[in-house]
Parts: sequence; structure tokens; C-alpha cells
Amino acid sequence: MLSPAAFDDSPTRPLAAPRRTTRRRPLALVRAWGPFLIPATLATAAGLIGLAVPVAGPGEQLTRVFTGLTPERILDSAREADAVNAVYYLLMHFWAELAGDDVSMLRLPSAIAMGLGAGLAGELGRRILTPGIGLCAGLMLAVLPAVSRWAQEARPYALAFLCATAATLMLYRTLDQPRWWRWTGYGLLITLTGLLHVTALLVLAGHAYTVFSRWVLSRQPALFWWFPVTVLSLVPPAPLISLGVRQHAALLAWRPHLAWEAARSAPEVLLGSAAAGLLVIGLALAARWPDRALIRELAVLAAVPPLVLIGATFLSGPVWAPQYALPALVPITLCAAAALRGLKLRALLALLAIVALSLPQHRAIREPGAHQRFASGTTITASVPPPERLRSSMLPRSSPVASARTI
Repeated sequence: MLSPAAFDDSPTRPLAAPRRTTRRRPLALVRAWGPFLIPATLATAAGLIGLAVPVAGPGEQLTRVFTGLTPERILDSAREADAVNAVYYLLMHFWAELAGDDVSMLRLPSAIAMGLGAGLAGELGRRILTPGIGLCAGLMLAVLPAVSRWAQEARPYALAFLCATAATLMLYRTLDQPRWWRWTGYGLLITLTGLLHVTALLVLAGHAYTVFSRWVLSRQPALFWWFPVTVLSLVPPAPLISLGVRQHAALLAWRPHLAWEAARSAPEVLLGSAAAGLLVIGLALAARWPDRALIRELAVLAAVPPLVLIGATFLSGPVWAPQYALPALVPITLCAAAALRGLKLRALLALLAIVALSLPQHRAIREPGAHQRFASGTTITASVPPPERLRSSMLPRSSPVASARTI
């Protein structure tokens, strides 16, 4: 990959290096594939450790109820409750038919998706920064407790995280070399992201800023293809989003409106550990890179999802939950790794420190009752109401889910 320009606000250089006709050496293969494979393997392995130990939480119980229904009944029930997760329930219904509805099998897609998402984060860093920074960022992401926590949750958050991260990577590749098939791939990934979980679409704010930033620097008209592609990609999830907004008040009315507490504990619950979170965020704030425009793009991608959710919590009620802002972890760790550019020993020490500071939380999230507790303070757990509260407050007695037995 070509090095970025030496002056501050230059456009990022092309992401794709010229094709080589000669055979790659082993070191070149490691640099090309290591930033993806190593974090993906580590994150997946961490997610699989103790996968079946925690008892299913309320959200996972609801997933189990929905996946036990027929596709027709899932769609029918979605009109009354949890419409934004209807596509996830359909996917899990077919998965459960193949693998069974054991809790560990229901969690397995999340573990795999979170591992792939960590790998794609490393690949994104390799392409827009350097292979070393991509590997360091992917490893930081893989060892964070929040990644393991939501990799062990039979809910759509990990899959939405994977699609949002893939969409960000595809955007940068498309802006580098605009092609119709790349725009199509980007649009499909945005559609999947919206169908899996609507809050993951907050990455679009960062994408819009990235497109605007590149246009200011290059004035390329081709960049404006982002707008029609994005609008078209939002058409399929639009009905679910509209229905989900109408169900929002009933879904979250049970949660206490503690806006200041949510804002205070946001870094801790987002990254999974107070000490490790402060270290990663501190490094991210110290990010240095010759192309400052790129750092600003990553900063917007990192800041918008949590800030919008916390701001909405102050304005309209309880909206903030750490799993809703998972895509923000990717640019945060990329900025943190960029701060350690060229400092191999310090990067290794930082990774070891993150692991050491995160170990208590890693043990806590693998306790039998971890998924039964709700997100509060330093606890990283599911933020969904008990299924019986959901049924009593949202579902009519004639609904298929209302009469289903929660296991």
C-alpha cells in the first residue's frame, strides 16, 4: 500500500496497490492477510470460550420464542412487537432448524459474526492506514470485553456490527475506485444493516461526512453517487423502521430515565471495562497521522453513534444502550492504534495492559447469571425488558407470541 501524503489535509492515497505478477513472499502474505485473520481468529475464540455457560437472558428467551414459530407467525407477530428484529428472527428460525435451538447454537452466529467483524476492522485499518495499525486495532477490538459479551448474545447486535463494519470498508474501497458493482455491494450491506438493527444505521452519518470530506478535497462528481445509492438501500428496511418507531415507546417505557447516569457510564459500558476503556479512548484521542482528514473521518464515525443515542436519551427518553453503538468500536480502536504507529514495544505493552485490565470483566460476563442482569454501571448485559413485561405491555392476547412459553 502506498504511504499517505506528508501534508495534513491531503486526500487518502489509493487503497488498492498495483497488482503483482510475481509470487508473494511469506512476509508479504502475512502483511496482507494477518490484519484480518489474526483478529478474526482471536475474537471468535474469545467468543466461544464459555459460550454455553451464561443462562439465557430475557432478550435471548424472546429470540428462542420467536425462532420456534413459523415464518408466517413471526411476520404476523412483528406487526405487534419487535418489528425491527423480524429479519433476525427469520434468519434464526432457519438456523435453528439446521443446528437446533440450544442456547449455545443460537449464540454461535453472533460469535462468528463478531469475529468476522473484528477481522474486517483490521482489514479496514490495513487499507486506509498500514498493516501494522490494522493488526493492532483488530487485536484491541478482539480483546475488549464488550466484543466477547455481545458475541455471546443470541440477538442481532453482532450481525449488525459485522454488516456496518463491512459497509464502512466497502465505502472506502468504493471512494478509492468507484465501480458500479462496488456501489451495489455497499448498498446491499447498508440494507442488511438496517434490516438487522436500525440503530446500526447511525454509521451513515459518518459515511456522509466521509463523502463530503473527500469531495471538499477532490471535487470528484462520482462521489455523489453515495446519495442515491444510500436512499435506495434504505427502501427495504423503511417499513420495519416505521413500524419499529411506533413500537418504540412501549418497548422501552419500562426502563428508568437516567440520562446523566447513561452519559457518565457510556465509555465504560461501551468498551466493557472502565480501566481498559479509558486506556483505549485516551490512545484514540492521541491519534496521529499525516492525513488529518482521515483521522477526522474516523473521529466522526466513532463519536456520532454514542452521542446521538445519549442525546436522544436526554431529549426523548431512554434510548442509549451500549450494544446499539457497537460499530463505533471500530474507528475508536483504529484511532488508538494510529496513536501507537511505529512504537512496536509500546503497542505490545498497550495490548497486554488492555488484556490485564479486562480480565475481571471477561470472567464476569461468563458467569451463569451474567445475561440475567441488565446494563447498569459496570455491568454489560442485555438491555431488553423481561419477556413477560413485553407480552403484557405490547402484545394482544391473540398474538402468537403472547401465548408462547418463554424458556
